[in-house]
Amino acid sequence: MEESPRLKLSSLLSDGAILQRNKINTLWGNFKRNALVTIKFEDKVLSTICDANGKFKLDLPAHEAGGPFELIITSLNEKVVIKKVYFGDVWLLAGQSNMQLMFNRLLEKYPKELSKAKDKLIHYFKVPEHYQFNEPMTDIYEGKWFDAIKNNLLNVSGIGYFFAKYLRKYSNVPIGIVQTAVGGTSIRSWVSEEVLKTIGEMPHDYDTLKNQDLVNHFVKESNTYQDQYEDDRNMFDYGLKGSWAKNSIDSTWQSIDINKDFPEKFKTSGVVWLKTTIEVPENMVNQDAILHLGTLIDADETFVNGKKIGEVSYQYPPRHYKIGKIKRKVEITIRLKIDQKIGGFRKGKNRYIQINNNILDLNKCNWFAKRGCSMPSRKQCFFPQYLPSGLFNGMIYPLRNFSFNGIIWYQGESDTHEPVNYGKVFIKLIQEWRKIFSNVNLPFLFVQLPNCGIEPNHNWGRLRSEQEKALILDNTGMAVTIGDGEDNDLHPLNKKVVAKKLFELSERIKKWTHGCASGPIADQAYLNNDGVVIKFNTFGRKLVIDERLIFKLSQCGTLYTLNKFQVNDENIVVKIPEDIKIKDDAVISYAQENTAHPNLFDTDRNCAAPFKLKINNYYHIPSVLTHVLEEM
Repeated sequence: MEESPRLKLSSLLSDGAILQRNKINTLWGNFKRNALVTIKFEDKVLSTICDANGKFKLDLPAHEAGGPFELIITSLNEKVVIKKVYFGDVWLLAGQSNMQLMFNRLLEKYPKELSKAKDKLIHYFKVPEHYQFNEPMTDIYEGKWFDAIKNNLLNVSGIGYFFAKYLRKYSNVPIGIVQTAVGGTSIRSWVSEEVLKTIGEMPHDYDTLKNQDLVNHFVKESNTYQDQYEDDRNMFDYGLKGSWAKNSIDSTWQSIDINKDFPEKFKTSGVVWLKTTIEVPENMVNQDAILHLGTLIDADETFVNGKKIGEVSYQYPPRHYKIGKIKRKVEITIRLKIDQKIGGFRKGKNRYIQINNNILDLNKCNWFAKRGCSMPSRKQCFFPQYLPSGLFNGMIYPLRNFSFNGIIWYQGESDTHEPVNYGKVFIKLIQEWRKIFSNVNLPFLFVQLPNCGIEPNHNWGRLRSEQEKALILDNTGMAVTIGDGEDNDLHPLNKKVVAKKLFELSERIKKWTHGCASGPIADQAYLNNDGVVIKFNTFGRKLVIDERLIFKLSQCGTLYTLNKFQVNDENIVVKIPEDIKIKDDAVISYAQENTAHPNLFDTDRNCAAPFKLKINNYYHIPSVLTHVLEEM
């Protein structure tokens, strides 16, 4: 903030704000230099003087939960009244798209939730998306608080909302959620330049980003390329020239099975047109219908009987298009725009027409394809917000004066292609955020990545292991979510399950303060006379297995599958066949696949975290994470 001609407070301090109960809350803003600023709250009157830059800041004493209240701020002839202020618990939501995923994407999974959202004591603030490479921004100038009710819920983080609902039910105090997550971002976007440099994680040419004109040039150049690529694709597409959306198929169209990989001729970049025809039962004609196509790679324009009914510009959102009053004969045409080398329908998705409670299955229909044009692979768009430190400077540092009860973090998908050192960066991120929020014990809860198989060349197993390293810090909690994902979707819809795990962790870390998880964590593996002993921290529960449980033993370049073991309360003894001698490089692992599903639980059916442990020759002194300590 700089000197302002009008009395102004941070956008976080506006109507509907939730302030953290039982903690000192800082109030800040700006006006004219040396101006006296007075704040009235209940029977308290607080005053301070603006500094040479017009900034002011003062502390509101800790207050128990309650509200609504008014804050009255005056200076010279200016007066600002902040209404509907409550004291409760405030949580910061951070990460990338799965944390960001708004409720408008979850209506298929939770169709009744919108009408049930009536609690006016859950308030939501979305921090405007800003990046900055030169120096941290001092404040946020946009944004407002909303009640998370009815249609307002459509723009609220799904995980954040369900998490807040659980908190409300448990604590019965007002809940504020402040959302900073940005889709597609790497963890390094959320760490300062200073910290990344100290751990050797800052690109050598980073300083070029401090030239904003150059960044703007990169953005403009990228946008020009993207626009030209789209123009060329449209120009070369025979399907547009020939009005294939309106014309029926002929002998030049090839029959395909949309439940399998596309034939090679239809996979590659360019445009592929797809068609099918379905007869609607007479009793359903002229009723409102919705077309559900799952997800496609990459973009689509979709037509019914020659009329365009919808489009999506990238691969991840599920397609739900309103048809309107449906006719007896329905011809569906999809103009599929493929950007890279492998396009088509995402396998395993349901595709259907919904007419009230009736379903017409499109996966069983005869589909036909014809290539409209071929194109070179499309270059990735340039997104400055994906680059190191930009979002820390633009979205985290400006919140430093605000008091939070804790942080929930869901991120990592964008780092699975290069997971090495993620854990080191993650630990530094947590430490830095606690420092700027002036609370070394600030609870930090995070989601370990679930099962997902859409990126077979990325190492989700290694990323999960790197995430777990953060549990070496006190007051951290990890929600284990293998089995909660969707193997064919980057954005699983069951956010309520994940939110519940995070809520339970928010209570569990009050007892298990030295790093805990929603389920058992393998602490170490060592040899004894009976085999390999895997020692777990079960956080007060016992181990439970199902009959499909297997372990993998890797040594000297050979991989063995082991399925004989004995389970005790907090450890498993894995039997080693007599013909296998454990070597010095031996490692035992569980659930390391990208699409891993759980076979190991505790007595409350919380799944155990995946692990990959070096086998020691003896039992080490117990630690929450012995294997992490060995690697640090």
